[in-house]
Amino acid sequence: MMFASVKQSGVAVNAPRRLRGASRLARSRANRAAVRCEAGKDEKLPKLPKSPREQVGQAAEAVRRAAADGNKQLAIEFTLPLIGATDLDDWPGGIQQQFKAAAPLVEEILRSVKREPGLEGRIEPRFLDRGDAVGLWEGEGVSCVLFPTGGTLPAAIDASERSRLTLVVNPQWNAGGLEAANVFSEFGFGARRRRCEAFVESLGPETFYLQQTRISGENLKVVRRYPEPYQVVVNTFEGETFVLAAAEAERPSYSRLEELCKARPGSVAAMDFVQRLQYEIEWTKRDAYKNPNGPQ
Repeated sequence: MMFASVKQSGVAVNAPRRLRGASRLARSRANRAAVRCEAGKDEKLPKLPKSPREQVGQAAEAVRRAAADGNKQLAIEFTLPLIGATDLDDWPGGIQQQFKAAAPLVEEILRSVKREPGLEGRIEPRFLDRGDAVGLWEGEGVSCVLFPTGGTLPAAIDASERSRLTLVVNPQWNAGGLEAANVFSEFGFGARRRRCEAFVESLGPETFYLQQTRISGENLKVVRRYPEPYQVVVNTFEGETFVLAAAEAERPSYSRLEELCKARPGSVAAMDFVQRLQYEIEWTKRDAYKNPNGPQ
């Protein structure tokens, strides 16, 4: 394939990107009955991918399961392997550099998925927008668009109508695209806007989702693999791992992640100012600096 020349390197990390996602009005309405379950250290940890290859394998399996259940349009959001990072910037080449990291993962998923009956056939790659690094892989069985923007979404929808299965990977349209009160939309106006909004709403919850964020110094990972719910895992200052939520039916917002952090006993996020200051002083004395000369 045209995009397959870039090698993967490093482990999966969170890639900086433009503000994600249109509003999730349809998803929220469909998931009003979501059961949110806080869990502790005794909760069974989800098997998080430890490498880009493992992430590809889990994503492809989730896609196969969703397709077998009759789903035609699927969303995927994964972390990118870090390539070409400098001391000052993880992605000095911007979205084009991120494309080089993401394209091999996408192509590996497609090679796996198109082995399924009915999804076979040749897939042709091309750019929908070179400046924004929007790539499209199109075949009769399966098509896939990487980093789609509001401006390129109509072309992706056209490809979807010609394919049996469509994957939308790491969308880049601006937040607020589906808000009825938002007069100006990246999706355009009139019939074009309505068509784009209907397509985005049809995607539903991500078929595969893996992203991480940092709250009060603790690293949180959110994972979802169809048909499982979203799960939230935290890695603490002390190197321990806890499940903060085992069954989130919709992708948790940042405020929800803060809420989960504060609910965990001993969490830095739950401390008041004085407690946190004391904790950070103690942590600095204990762990931040090591004497190169050994014990005194």
